[in-house]
Amino acid sequence: MKEPQVSISIPTYNSEAFITKCLDAVYAQTYKNIEVNIVDGYSKDATRELANRYPVNFSQDKLGLLNARKIGTEQAQGEYVLLLDSDQILEPDTIERAVLLVQSIDLDMLVLEEDVYRAHTLLEKLFQLDRMLIHTVKDFSPYTGVMLPRFYKKELLSRSFAQIPKASLMAGGQDHAIIYFEAWQISQKVDLLPKAVKHIEPSTLREIIPKFYRWGKTSKEARADKYKDMLGQKESFRKGLFSHGLMTASFASILLLLIKGVPYKLGEFASKFEPEKV
Repeated sequence: MKEPQVSISIPTYNSEAFITKCLDAVYAQTYKNIEVNIVDGYSKDATRELANRYPVNFSQDKLGLLNARKIGTEQAQGEYVLLLDSDQILEPDTIERAVLLVQSIDLDMLVLEEDVYRAHTLLEKLFQLDRMLIHTVKDFSPYTGVMLPRFYKKELLSRSFAQIPKASLMAGGQDHAIIYFEAWQISQKVDLLPKAVKHIEPSTLREIIPKFYRWGKTSKEARADKYKDMLGQKESFRKGLFSHGLMTASFASILLLLIKGVPYKLGEFASKFEPEKV
């Protein structure tokens, strides 16, 4: 029987530092029936040139990250869609195992277990410990958890995007949380795929502060009435702190949330003084 096609959707913006690593891992997958759709936010660096060295479908959109996810889904020809970030590196057999898992136990979506790409600096180690806590507690609720699926049946993903208000599509930060919130209203058939992806995380304060300031600033449209309560519940410390004997991971998670939270909240505050997008 022919393997179902998997469409990999990757939004980019000034991603030249890691897009090559990302695409090398995509095209090294043991599962070969894939297509790659890149939706670029008009990068000012060499992202486009580097991406076009691979057999990708390349388009551009400037409305926002969530809208780029929607465009990538609309372009998808596959039965499944993988919402990948340009700074994520798939394990070689991730897609093969994902397809097998969703088919074997009839799932509609999968969370991909993440680890850091490298854990050299203190910040990278904090990210690593925080993820250890998240995946051990395994809270799939879109309200209280931060486990966010990235592998979806296309039919479910399309129905989810149809429920997102047009204004919210301009959101940058909280894009995955909104998608999962809508998908959860339709189906709760979700599970975790172990050891699936490695994430190139910020390694210094110079990198993490502007990144989360930007996420805070671009999350303005996400804070619509429809998502306000859900996102508010997520802005607390992780569920399951100090459970499962994960003392070190719990302290690391608290510290990381404070480091990320300050610039995020500053960006969120700054967005209140910007004119409304049309």
